[in-house]
Amino acid sequence: MGIGRTVKLRVLIVSAIVILVSCVGVFIALGAYQQSAAYIYRKALVATQQSAKQTAIDFDNLMGPVRASVQRLAISPYLREVGFDNWLKAVPAMVEELRSAPGAVSFFAGDQQGNYFVVADIERRDVNLGYPDPAGAVYLVYGIEHPPLGASRTRFLYLDSQLKQVGPVIKRDSAGYDPRQRPWYQQALGRGELIRTMPYKFFNTGDIGSTLAFDTGQHGVVVGSDIGHNALDQLLVERRLTPSSQLVLLNSDGQVLATDRPEVFLASVRGAPKVEQLQRPELAALAPMLKELNGEQDTDFRLNSLQVDGNLWHVELLRLPDSGTAQVYLGITVPNDELIGAARNMRNQIFLQTLLVLLLAVPLAAWASGYIAAPITRLTLKIKGIRSFNFNEPIETKSFITEVRELSGALNQSSITLARFMDIITRLSAEPDLEKFLPTLLRLTSEASQSKGALLYMRLTPQAPLKIVAGRWLQQPLDLSEVNLDQQLFGVTQCIAAEQPIEQVADKHACTILGLPEIATLSVPLLSREQELVGVLVLFNDHALDASHVEFIRVLSRFAAMALETRGLIEQQKALFESLIHLVATAIDAKSPYTGGHCERVPQAAKLLAEAACKEAQGPYAGFSMSDGDWYALHIGAWLHDCGKVTTPEYVVDKATKLETIYDRIHEIRLRFEVLKRDAQVEYLTAINEGADPVQAQAARDAQWQLLDEEFSFVARCNTGSEYMGDEQLQRLQLIAQRRWLRTLDDRLGISGEERLRKEAQPVVELPVWEDLIADKPEQQVPRPANETFDKDNVYGFNMAIPRFLYDRGELKNLSIRRGTLTEEERYKINEHVIQTIKMLNALPFPNALRQVPEIAGGHHERMDGQGYPCGLSGEQLSPLARMMAIADVFEALTARDRPYKPSKTLSQALHIMRGMCEAGHLDGELFSIFVRSGACMQYAEQFLHEDQLDAQDLSKFIPANPEGGRR
Repeated sequence: MGIGRTVKLRVLIVSAIVILVSCVGVFIALGAYQQSAAYIYRKALVATQQSAKQTAIDFDNLMGPVRASVQRLAISPYLREVGFDNWLKAVPAMVEELRSAPGAVSFFAGDQQGNYFVVADIERRDVNLGYPDPAGAVYLVYGIEHPPLGASRTRFLYLDSQLKQVGPVIKRDSAGYDPRQRPWYQQALGRGELIRTMPYKFFNTGDIGSTLAFDTGQHGVVVGSDIGHNALDQLLVERRLTPSSQLVLLNSDGQVLATDRPEVFLASVRGAPKVEQLQRPELAALAPMLKELNGEQDTDFRLNSLQVDGNLWHVELLRLPDSGTAQVYLGITVPNDELIGAARNMRNQIFLQTLLVLLLAVPLAAWASGYIAAPITRLTLKIKGIRSFNFNEPIETKSFITEVRELSGALNQSSITLARFMDIITRLSAEPDLEKFLPTLLRLTSEASQSKGALLYMRLTPQAPLKIVAGRWLQQPLDLSEVNLDQQLFGVTQCIAAEQPIEQVADKHACTILGLPEIATLSVPLLSREQELVGVLVLFNDHALDASHVEFIRVLSRFAAMALETRGLIEQQKALFESLIHLVATAIDAKSPYTGGHCERVPQAAKLLAEAACKEAQGPYAGFSMSDGDWYALHIGAWLHDCGKVTTPEYVVDKATKLETIYDRIHEIRLRFEVLKRDAQVEYLTAINEGADPVQAQAARDAQWQLLDEEFSFVARCNTGSEYMGDEQLQRLQLIAQRRWLRTLDDRLGISGEERLRKEAQPVVELPVWEDLIADKPEQQVPRPANETFDKDNVYGFNMAIPRFLYDRGELKNLSIRRGTLTEEERYKINEHVIQTIKMLNALPFPNALRQVPEIAGGHHERMDGQGYPCGLSGEQLSPLARMMAIADVFEALTARDRPYKPSKTLSQALHIMRGMCEAGHLDGELFSIFVRSGACMQYAEQFLHEDQLDAQDLSKFIPANPEGGRR
């Protein structure tokens, strides 16, 4: 049976009984059949041998008197003479021999002149005269005479039982019979011993038979007797073993002397056939066996079996004891079906009896199996309840079977134990607070172990000593605030050393300190999976525990240790994750002095706003609440809302001037101005050298220097980005940029490989070359990599416009920035930190309760009117926590004092700006109103703002007039 398939016990029991009864019945039937068949075979072999002996006896009884009679008649003086009259004198003797030899058909004599004389019993006669015998006739005497002269003649006369003639003598012409031509005469003449001929057809009757003959030694007279084989046939009929058995008597040449079925086998065969001519395959099998038996003297029989038309036949050939003449063999064929018919009948009867037993056994087995399986079925149903975590119903069932009763008790106890464990698991898993977790664990453990009370020792830190962290007595917690007990008092040190439970009587002093009576304690070490000590559980009992109870507590303690270890691992992982969050946020804040402390302060503002929203009783946020998962998600999202800034280049974030990259390129332009001033000095000296007026030449040089100083001063002011660049300033910058300076050095030398690639994309110019003082060169445009782009249908929903270049560092383009210091590409790079934040956080495997962290952290630059970035989400598409993050981010940015590129705003200035942002559709007006109205903004300000920033007295004026006006 396959592992995946099952069968009901009741069906199994019934099937087992049926199979058992069937197997026993079949085994008995087949065994009886085999033994009976073997017995029958042996018995048949004995029977055939006995039949052969009896046949030999019968054959000898038949042939013996005839042989003796022939030999006696051979010495009769009347038969040793020639002539019909002499032979008539021998009739009394021949009749007497007929009476003593019932197997003889007749006695006769023949001589060398062809005379033939016969005396036959009418009942056994071999002569047919063609008309009825006279009344009272018993014997027939007839003779054939061949006189030297004249024709042959035949005379017949009848005798009664007294040998008196009955009726006239009948004379006829000779029928052409000449004894001298017959085999018996020819074989016996001059032989000097009794002979027996091969079977042949008698001359007068046409019957098959053999002749015994003996030479008298006088006048060529041979005396003989005909033996009809029909007498032998009758003997074989009496020897049949089964109705279809076949018996044949054979001589050594295979000729059939007799058969039990002459009318079947010999009716269509002329003469004395050989056995293979009988057209019966089973009889024909005797021929090769006869050849083998003729050549052997150490055995008297041969056995064989063969299939004929699908039926098995057993064939046996036996050599009969010496009959005094030619050797005779008995062949027997028996069909197997008839031979073992009794055995088969016995087998079939046993099969029938087995079937009857089965018919009676199946209902009985069904009833018995139902009675036996019923308790197990009830147990199964109750166990299914356990599988469904239903422990309310006790597992008890009545059964007279010891094993079932013990199983019921064991399952019931297991159910109770499992229920306790499940109760512990359920209650502990429902307790998220570690401070409540420890007393809960201690209570559940003491209840499950049926203890009066318990103490729990733990290490608060890996290197700290064990300390009592929770205690119970009689279902009430113990006050352990001022208790500091030695570990040895309750066997704690001993159980730690032995790593196994230690049972002892509690120290009286320790019991007094805890307010307990004298009790017994069982101290159990709590070991982790790595066999590291987690703590020690001390159980209080009023009596010593037996071994099974101690073992249960040992197992229970392992579960308690696992629960403590698991909760410890959870807390450690949570602490580790919290540390990583702070690590990332601190790294971001430390990366740039312009955003220092931002990632640390935004979570505080967001938390204050969230707490205020949860307290709202009116308005759209009435009834708003947050689960523990929501609070944790807001905490993580607030701390990591700018984590994408780790990918933003520092020089972009900290870009204080328009030409600043890794360094401020204003120095390159200053150097070019210096070169121009040096050129003016050279022109001045050259003019003097050529005879010009020194005063005029110096005046021209000074004027040129002053102009260059003024122009550089203008360019330097443009670089700071502190002033708005109007069209007039841009036109003047364009004119200044068109000044020319002579470059004589190759600008492809000593540069990085990336910059060289951009340079090499441009044609090489011949030096020296005149160049614009301030220019935008193609190699200053850095191409955007393919991995920094996204499709419109990206999975994140980003829809920000992506600038063509990653950076455009053209000097004239950067100096022409109208407001601020950032180009379009740099502004995108800074805003891109939100994209990186969303990607990074989405890559983290947050649990379901924290799936909203990427949306909370990445939505703080979205707007209520849908004009924000990176996805352009509207207020309806943003979660309340994401909208809170936007308010907290803006409020912190406006009030931060650690951003050198702009002065911090006062509280009133910040709130005024944010009110405008709400009315413009940037921020959520409802949440901002809560932020102001609840005083959360003031709580933040008092904690993080400088005193000179706390200028707001009446906060109500900063509440938007229409909080929902900016929504779409």
